[in-house]
Order: sequence, then C-alpha cells, then structure tokens
Amino acid sequence: MLKHAITIAVFLLILVPSYSYSKVRGEATHLSIHSEILDEERELFIHLPNSYYLSNSHSTSKPLSTTREQLESQLHYPVLYLLDGQRNFAHAVGTLDLLNQSNMAQEMIVVAIANTHRSRDFTPTYDANYNEWGRSGGADNFLDFIEKELVPYINKNYRANNFKIISGHSLGGLLSVYALQSRPHLFQAHFAFSPSLWWQEQVIFDDAETFFSDTSELNNYLYINMGSEGGHMLTSYQRYIELLNTHKRKGFNYNTDLDTSEGHNTTALAGHSLAYQNLYKSLQPSNEVLSGGIPAIKQFYKAQSEMYGYDIKPSYRAINSVGYKALSEKDYSTAIAIFQSNVESYPYKADAYDSLADGFEASGDLQKALEMRSLAIQKSVVENVENGAYKTRHANLLTKIQDKNL
Repeated sequence: MLKHAITIAVFLLILVPSYSYSKVRGEATHLSIHSEILDEERELFIHLPNSYYLSNSHSTSKPLSTTREQLESQLHYPVLYLLDGQRNFAHAVGTLDLLNQSNMAQEMIVVAIANTHRSRDFTPTYDANYNEWGRSGGADNFLDFIEKELVPYINKNYRANNFKIISGHSLGGLLSVYALQSRPHLFQAHFAFSPSLWWQEQVIFDDAETFFSDTSELNNYLYINMGSEGGHMLTSYQRYIELLNTHKRKGFNYNTDLDTSEGHNTTALAGHSLAYQNLYKSLQPSNEVLSGGIPAIKQFYKAQSEMYGYDIKPSYRAINSVGYKALSEKDYSTAIAIFQSNVESYPYKADAYDSLADGFEASGDLQKALEMRSLAIQKSVVENVENGAYKTRHANLLTKIQDKNL
C-alpha cells in the first residue's frame, strides 16, 4: 500500500509544472467611469486578489473539492480605495500581495483612483492662499462621488463585502482623516500617511474634539504616520496624536508611527505595510479567544459579522493556530478535523494541505500525509507561491516511508 502511495505521489509531482511567475499575483484592470457628480471621467486601476478566480478544480478527492460557483459565493473581499492612484497603485498592491502570502494581511480588492484635480478633491475647505497651486475645497463633492457612484459601481461589478478602507498620502491623508470625522459610516478603516493636517490653520481640528468625545460606538480603525517632516506638518500631526491619546472612543482602534528615517515622499511606501498588518491584527481574535478553541472563535466572528453587517467567516490564520495547538497536545483527531475544515474553507491555499499533512503525519497515517504533501505542491504552483519547503517536507516524508519499509 505504501509503495502504491509513493508511486501516486511521484506521478502527481511529474504533472506539476516546474515554473512560476515572478509578478504581483492576482489580476489588474484599467478602466474609466463617468461621474455625474464631478462632471468628468475618472480613471481607475483595479486589482483583484490572487484568490479571486481560483477554484478547487485541481483537487483529487471529493471531501476536498468545492465547485467554482460555491467558492465564488463564499469569497467576498474588503475594498481599499486608494488615492493618488497612478502613483501608489504598484507599491500598494505589491506590498499587500507579499503580506497575503504570509497570512499577515487581509486579501482586498484595490481600487486606485487617478487624479484630475488633486487639491480640489482632497481639501475640505476653500483656501484662497492655495490658488496658485490649484483649486481647493471639493472634498465633500469627491466623497459624494465615492459614496454614491464609485462604491455602488464596485459593489455591482465585483465581489465586495461591506468593509471599505480609504488610503491617502499628504493631502490625501487629510482627506482620509476628514472622511473619518465627517462620514464615519462610509469607510471602516482609514490610512493617513503624512497627512496635511495643517490645512487652512488646522481646520480639521474644529470638529475633531467633538468627534472623539462622542460616546457612541464607532467601530472604525485609523493608521496615521509621519516621517522626517518638520514645521507645521509635524506640529499638526503631534496635536492630532495627542487628541487620539486623550480620547478613547468605544470601538475605535488606531496605530501611529513617527519614523524620521522616511521622508515625505516615502511614508506611504513604508506605511502601507504597517497599516495592512495593524488593521489585520485589529480584526483578529485575541489570544484569550484563541485559547477558547473553535467555539470561541466562531462566537468572535459572529459578533464581528453583526458589527460590520455582513457574514465574516473565521480567518485561516485563527483556525490554523487552534489546529496546531491540538497537534502539540497530541490530540490528532481534533487537529486533523480542524485542518480539514481549513482545506474546505480555503481549498486554493497550498498551506492548508501542508498543515493537514502535518496532522496525518503526526498521527502515523503516512499514506494520507504523502497525498496531502503532493497536493500542497500542486496547489502552490496554481497559487504561485514559494514551494521549496513543501518539496523538502515531501522528500523527507518519502525517505521516512522508505526507511520504514526496509
């Protein structure tokens, strides 16, 4: 029987292509939509996450299979609305894809909005002193465009869920903060890199104290950073951080970073990585919840679903951690069942099959473990992720089986 398993495993590996693609995974689209509100065409760069079109058609056993239709009905994604789209699209998408491969960030649809009149769209008030640089004061109009035209367009044409993030740098960071204070319902997370909070004698602070003193639940997240900038950029940032630190609004989480090793032009580049990771952590169950096992995790995500108004399934990372806890306690049947549930929920993830293989191997079922090791390598090529470790574990298991037969 084991010789038969080895033959199958080797045959499966022969079928796996030896090449991979060294590019940002997923699919990018460039298009334009007409805005009645802004009375102009708006250019968009849209990136769909790697799993968006992945099905489980490569699975070889019924318990592990899921149809394309079933998979697509399950997978809906947060949407990141990215300002200064032409400038920030490549690095924001590339950073996110790298973090996705290590389960360190949410998979997202990225909608990058190219500029037409940047200063007009990103500033909340008109400032005559800024006329030589461009128009100003159109932030509310631009947010109307996003809320009433762009979001409905994305929701109609893509599998988006209710969780939306806005990401902006400099004047775009000002808009992100303004959106939080003026329309907290519109986005559930806000990234503000080197925000121009100094705008028109720090007008953003006129409503900030009242906003953060509100006792109602906010259920929102803010990441805000600053680089080596000085002067009014730095002082307005410091004033805002002090405001955040002295008001603890219910349901509101935030992270701040002052990194003087970054200049004004690179704070978005460095900040996106930290913003993605910190947002993801803020939405994950705590160690206390994880210690309660699967029931506690399901209850956590049920509460999150009610909070954000859409069905949120337990994250791969949370479920896998409980599986490895059971494995460390030598509760093999529980660990295998947990890993199996992750395979069924995330049938495109090579890592899910590799973890299930760990469970089978620890329990002594080497034939099943070998089958899963082979599937992990197959899936890794389709998923386009590094698979050297999967191949090594596969080879080690083959050696283990051969030694056992001697």
